[in-house]
Amino acid sequence: MSKISQAAITLEQSGFTIADRNGFKMFQFFPLHFRMYKNKVPDVGPIRIAKQMGSSNLVCLVPGVNGNYSQNNVIVFNVEANRGVTEITIPSRYGAVTNIHVSHNRLAVFTCQRVYVYSFPNDIQQIRSEEIRSNPKGISAMSYDPTTTSCYLAYPGYKEGTIHIMNLNTLTARESKSPIVIDAHLTEVAQVALNCQGTLVASGSIKGTVVRVFDARTKGMLYELRRGTVQAHLQCIAFSSCSSFLGVASDKGTLHIFGIRDAEPQKKMTMLERNCGTSSILRIQLDRQVLALGFSKQSARHLPGIVAICSDGTYWRYHFSKDNTSGKCTAVLPPFFEQLPDFAEDAAFFRTPLD
Repeated sequence: MSKISQAAITLEQSGFTIADRNGFKMFQFFPLHFRMYKNKVPDVGPIRIAKQMGSSNLVCLVPGVNGNYSQNNVIVFNVEANRGVTEITIPSRYGAVTNIHVSHNRLAVFTCQRVYVYSFPNDIQQIRSEEIRSNPKGISAMSYDPTTTSCYLAYPGYKEGTIHIMNLNTLTARESKSPIVIDAHLTEVAQVALNCQGTLVASGSIKGTVVRVFDARTKGMLYELRRGTVQAHLQCIAFSSCSSFLGVASDKGTLHIFGIRDAEPQKKMTMLERNCGTSSILRIQLDRQVLALGFSKQSARHLPGIVAICSDGTYWRYHFSKDNTSGKCTAVLPPFFEQLPDFAEDAAFFRTPLD
């Protein structure tokens, strides 16, 4: 099986990228399509991180080990033109880039000790950089609301178990407003996610037994969602675009879907009742390392679905139906499955590249 190092779904959940030792590939999220151009395989060398700006031709790349560029560089690449647009270099004293996030108006670049924010994609300029708590895995999340252009960034705070939320649109070179600080856990934050409006933040700690959802404006906990009772490593957390569902993947080989709107009665519970946790409305066994999670939208022809992109290069989509009486969901079998590198090669052979 083909091993991929990273996968990322766009903020609008319209497409996704995968990165590996051969470079990167771009796909339409649902229905699954390989995005092709006349020059379908850009020669950029090994890539460690690749993230696309919406459905555009721009993708931001972080080189891999022994790549064509240093690992403290971010390359903004135009796929249609098959060339780099610009190159951003982080001072080498801050080490390699650990994560990046890109929206239609901001680019955020993380190293272990700092975060850099840039205007994007026109006139790419550094707006500000901030020192952060040591974050070697680049744990963070970005939100972007296309209707208001609001853009938020969430990452572990200085105090253990806290989350900082930064409004990227209010940053200036001279000053930065204090971030929102949420006391989320008693131990280190392992995963964090934002809904597209930046009004909800979900997080899990290194214990991995529960995921908590907070109101990003009031900092109050709304729901405590129980993944399980045995400690686990959380691989991914993701909101659906409508904020009705939350997906959670762990190294226990399971995908959990939680109904966020169905958890509304929790707001009226006591803290003791909330600590009992709400169980998932659907549990799927998927014995693979999940690199990215997303949701396909419900339509007249399709039920809502959850998509998992795994380190072995596979794409899994499970459609599910909901019982309005019990509130539980049932997966519609069989799941849709593709081996992404093979799918891309087949598409390149049988289809005419896009202009």
